[in-house]
Amino acid sequence: MTNRRHWLSLGVLLLLPLSSWGYVEAPQSLGSVIAQSTHIMQLVVTSVDQQNNLIIYRKVEDLKGKHPTDVVKHAIGRGGLRPGEWQEIMNWAAVGKTAIFFHNGGASELFMGPSWYQAYPGGEWWNMSHAEPFLLRTYAGKPEKLAAAVKQILAGQEVVVPGMIDGDKEALHRRRAKIQRLKASLTRQDYNPKRDFVGWGGEDLTRVQGMPGFSYLAELGRVDAESQAVSTVDWNGDGKPEFCLVSSTRVALFKNDGESFVEVPLPGLIGGARAAIWADANGDGKLDLLLATPNGLRLYGNRGDRFVDDSAALPAIPGQTVTAAAWLDADADGKPDLLVGTPFHGLFLLRNEFPDRPQAAPADPKWSDWYTIGPFPSSGPGDIDKVFPPEQGIQLDATTEGKNGKAIAWTKADYPDGAVHSLARYSGNENENAIVYLYREIDVTAPTEIPLSLGSDDGLAVWCNGKRILREETSRAAAADQNRVTLALKPGKNYLLLKVVQGNGEWAFYCQPGMPKSSLGGWFTDVSRAWGLADSGIGANLRPDSISVADFDSDGRTDFLVGGDQWLLARNSGTRFEAVAEPGLGKPSGKFGATLADVDGDGAVDLLIPTGTGLRIVRNRGAGQFEPWNLAGITDQNFGNVVSVACGDVNNDGLPDLVVGCLRGTNRFLENLGGGRFADRSAAIGLNRRITNARAVALVDVNSDGRLDVVFVNEGQESMLLLGNSELPSPKTPVQIRIPVQLGVIGCRLQVRDATNQMRGSHMIPGGDGRGGQSLAGLRVALEPGEYSFQWRTTQGVQSSIAIRVGNQPQTVSLTETVTRESTDRPTEGAKP
Repeated sequence: MTNRRHWLSLGVLLLLPLSSWGYVEAPQSLGSVIAQSTHIMQLVVTSVDQQNNLIIYRKVEDLKGKHPTDVVKHAIGRGGLRPGEWQEIMNWAAVGKTAIFFHNGGASELFMGPSWYQAYPGGEWWNMSHAEPFLLRTYAGKPEKLAAAVKQILAGQEVVVPGMIDGDKEALHRRRAKIQRLKASLTRQDYNPKRDFVGWGGEDLTRVQGMPGFSYLAELGRVDAESQAVSTVDWNGDGKPEFCLVSSTRVALFKNDGESFVEVPLPGLIGGARAAIWADANGDGKLDLLLATPNGLRLYGNRGDRFVDDSAALPAIPGQTVTAAAWLDADADGKPDLLVGTPFHGLFLLRNEFPDRPQAAPADPKWSDWYTIGPFPSSGPGDIDKVFPPEQGIQLDATTEGKNGKAIAWTKADYPDGAVHSLARYSGNENENAIVYLYREIDVTAPTEIPLSLGSDDGLAVWCNGKRILREETSRAAAADQNRVTLALKPGKNYLLLKVVQGNGEWAFYCQPGMPKSSLGGWFTDVSRAWGLADSGIGANLRPDSISVADFDSDGRTDFLVGGDQWLLARNSGTRFEAVAEPGLGKPSGKFGATLADVDGDGAVDLLIPTGTGLRIVRNRGAGQFEPWNLAGITDQNFGNVVSVACGDVNNDGLPDLVVGCLRGTNRFLENLGGGRFADRSAAIGLNRRITNARAVALVDVNSDGRLDVVFVNEGQESMLLLGNSELPSPKTPVQIRIPVQLGVIGCRLQVRDATNQMRGSHMIPGGDGRGGQSLAGLRVALEPGEYSFQWRTTQGVQSSIAIRVGNQPQTVSLTETVTRESTDRPTEGAKP
């Protein structure tokens, strides 16, 4: 059996057998890792083979020692100590990504940004062994900043680096451990956070100079080609808004940890999307993520601490290519339905028929230990079909006759997943011309599919729940991924049986489960034709690029607006969608989605439409009719290549302002002066200092300090978060209203009224907005101190209100289900709320 080197916390590299590969359990300081390495280099990804799981790096710079080649090849394979490890690496891999590579000629560790992995040399290739999540205690920042830190440490300097706290190993595996900043140097060889602690949070936030409107900047990484959307959402319910950035090549979902932003993996996702939209798809009180991808819809169920692929809940869409999508409650039953745009087959409505009684989300599969019995007699690999008692039924307490007439019984075996394990555990000739069986049980709570990577020396047969799913008559050495099967598991206990047939020489097997795909069954139904859609309905000849959803005619039902080569505004009659013949929107100027906002404060949803050179605002006149709105400082103004816009009260004066995203020019801040007048105040807050190529923009108070922050999704450079300067004066008190998911977020209309019943702000929570994005932050208004009534209405017609007293400090109000339900009557058709 081949021996491999392994990192140990004492700085000593010992020879360990392949079957005992494991994680770096003892924490190490960055200074220690640098001291143990003979070579450290900065790499950049130059090519990726997703089919064979190969990554080719090019050396950018030797940081320590001189690596003999400029090209570094890594074979990722399908290994790892836990399911999903190789998938995470390949999901990260993309041309242009930076990595830092540490090695001593044998063992190596590579930091790729999200995490670390271990690899060993084998000829011209370094072969990935497993992920190293526990090294996130050593460093958990950006690769580029790790390169700089290594240089400084090797120069004898002391630096401060971010790392995850020790303690909860599962939190390290899931990259959810809290971030701390520690001192690091060559003199700090032991890991001692009590001594080296500097503060909480990573190095994500850096002080901004020369931009008076902002205090800190966080770079969010590149999403590159055709960046187009951002969705803002508190997906884990901790009160801190997160964001999801979208391009045609990448989706980046972030978790807000206060002073740092950690990217969260989405299992099995390769490539980008055209939309990232959120809703509680299964009634469990958590927001789930729907991605519209070139390969079809992907639904990621929110399990609180992670996401799982629930795409089995969705029916197939003709052609599978999806260019736009949005959530909406079409039938007013309180469940989010799904509107989908395709380039050649029209629009589709998928009705959510999840049971009214919420079901628990599927739990992770529970795997038993391995049990083995053998050897049984064989004349070689050709005996793959020779039947012995385990194939006729499993009785773990039974004894049977084996090779040479010897009594044999089932015994428990320690065979960790993702490694080649020797089966030559018997005496003398019992390890040749023999057969052994391996047995394992798998408990699941819902229908589940689990891919298996298998290898064997020699022949291999596999049964799942008594059905043979693999027969491989062969003579070979065992290795990963020689065979692949998918286990189709039913709720409850399932049975896996392996049969390994031995000729002579080595005798071994390999088994690595992949990412489970569980669901509660399909619960979305295609009702497109009944609602006047699909290839024979309205929009059949459109090429949808965006879908915005709102109650545009104020009749209490959710309508939609499709953007593409032309606009399509469709009103909801309750049982069908009907196209509005002349909605007054003009002709689209390009692939620009419409942003929804109540700009004039009348309670109806207006539209902000980029034109490529400027911005067009159309005012909602009710009954599905819009009209151009001439606004001083906006109409006929050339702001450059305008492609996106966001609306919010940036300066807390009670009036909605606009932040405009531009290509090949500076972004713009248009301050609302009141009375239909706007002024370009970009220079006053510093937006004129940078050209970001912002394809999408969002306004959200990320740190709950009462100031709106700005997310720019940039093309060709790092996307960024700019934190608003909380030291600037606020004429009024900012108040953030958050709605619990259980109240039915999508389509909910919110209003705030003062003591005289005058409306002071309104917002409708969209199921899709702009060009594939969404804002689920709720209603945010700036008010004078006093008494106010906050009112909301769900898509089911349930109206509620709560009295709030506003003081002088920023406030966050989270509504609950304990308020009184006042009415379920729908308003008159076309009436203002």
